[in-house]
Amino acid sequence: MQRMPQVGRWLSVMLVVCAPVMPAALAQSQERVLQVTGQAAITVPAQLAEVEVGVEIRGKNANQVQAEIAQSMERIIASIRRKSPEKLTTTGVQLFPFYGERQQVLGFVGRNTVQFRLPIAQTGAVLDELVGQGANQITRLSFVATEPALEQGRTQALQAAVQDAQRQAQTVLQALQLTPKEVIGITIMSVNAPMPRSLAVAEARAVTPIVGGEQTVQAQVMLQIRY
Repeated sequence: MQRMPQVGRWLSVMLVVCAPVMPAALAQSQERVLQVTGQAAITVPAQLAEVEVGVEIRGKNANQVQAEIAQSMERIIASIRRKSPEKLTTTGVQLFPFYGERQQVLGFVGRNTVQFRLPIAQTGAVLDELVGQGANQITRLSFVATEPALEQGRTQALQAAVQDAQRQAQTVLQALQLTPKEVIGITIMSVNAPMPRSLAVAEARAVTPIVGGEQTVQAQVMLQIRY
């Protein structure tokens, strides 16, 4: 009859000692994963010029303005098509009145623009030709890589970002005298499509030949590595 309290006290002590074992084991396993982020940037040569040109005409009569613009644009588009451009498209058609000091209508302004892509080496001569055909607006000139070149750049950037993450992990684990075991998580954080490199309109009119330079493709990859 006197031993029952002793058994109860022993069981309560055992419960207090054993309770922390599972949380400690889980915490230790969570600490055995290293997370690293690799980054890389790959340069891709720009091979195409993306050009937007147009015609702006002022006149007293809206129909006359539109007719003159249409004639000029027909010549301009015909010249562009002879160069076998990529992505030739109309980007703007505008017609609006302009006013005098007393808000009376003095006339109309019409503007049409088209956009296209050509190899950079041809662009300077083509712009000169289009000006001769009546183009009086060069609203944009930027440089882009071809789609195959950009796709290759994205692939190379991802590969380099993974290698960068692996190098970081190897450096850290070696410093701590630990051994990497396996990659348990991969996250592609970003693969940035490069923005076209633009040239100021005033500069574009003065520079011949036109040199495109390069675009940069960037990538970020996060690895989780068990050790």
